[in-house]
Amino acid sequence: MTAAVLPRPSLVQRLLVVHAGDDAVFDGKFLDLPQWFEPGDVLVVNDAATLPASLPMHVHGVSGELRLVGAPEEGWVVLFGPGSWREATEDRAAPPSVVVGDVVQVANRPVPVLEVSDISPRLVRLALTLDEVLVHGRPVQYSYVPRSLQLDEVQTPYATRPWATEMPSAGRVLTPHLVHALRERGVRVVSVTHGAGLSATGDAGLDAALPLPERYEVPQATWDAVTGAKRVVAVGTSVVRALESAARGPLAGVTALKIGPQTKLSVVDALLSGMHEPGESHFQMMAAFVDLERLRRAVRHAEQEGYCNHEFGDSTLLFRDR
Repeated sequence: MTAAVLPRPSLVQRLLVVHAGDDAVFDGKFLDLPQWFEPGDVLVVNDAATLPASLPMHVHGVSGELRLVGAPEEGWVVLFGPGSWREATEDRAAPPSVVVGDVVQVANRPVPVLEVSDISPRLVRLALTLDEVLVHGRPVQYSYVPRSLQLDEVQTPYATRPWATEMPSAGRVLTPHLVHALRERGVRVVSVTHGAGLSATGDAGLDAALPLPERYEVPQATWDAVTGAKRVVAVGTSVVRALESAARGPLAGVTALKIGPQTKLSVVDALLSGMHEPGESHFQMMAAFVDLERLRRAVRHAEQEGYCNHEFGDSTLLFRDR
């Protein structure tokens, strides 16, 4: 599938609709999204704002980059060696190995390594602060984007608290006009906050472990709306993870829940997401809504019809059988 390389307006956004148990797929415009909703439906968005989660660093005399994987104050980061986002993630050089007690220079400040993960030696915990991230960081981005992105280009229209290390991109083009149109149709629009993490690191072992544990918060008012809904539609995989975690535990905390083809969903009936392909963790979550073979056919259709993927790409709306 072709990568969308820069932010696009909702006017040109396309929408592929897939129903579980139905071999047909429906091609439409994202602006026509409200027609797929009914009075009593609840649409849930992730209102996490995107952090400038990429910072320059030096370790053992080598320049590199670190990317947050969660809250700055928790300190967990992935280390990258020389190079930049202009190179494919999987082609980036590995950083020098570090151990507990080594010092990483972050924004000219020596920061000690507090912990090295068993998952990968590139996943380490540092003593970072939110202030230095906000002052010295820039958005995480990937090589298919032709220019540097500004922080305001990776925010959703309803972003609030800076929790996400990458943009919760499924809601990027959910404009106030569309939200108003949904509400006029009798749809409630509510929010959760979920710290959406990195989508790729270039480290095969670490990528296989994604998504890593992420913090979430489901307000009581949102949970009340969800439990009383005719249908619950999650805007993005991070919302699915937050709501399904809340159904299995507290309304706020850190979730390690992984959702895939064998997951029995408790509360979410439909997913509005970007376009994802086999091999991606997001694709595995989509298979909790629609079986894998039907999803693969939908992907083939999307490729033939010229849909675009990645965070600035087109959208898909998946309805599962209830």
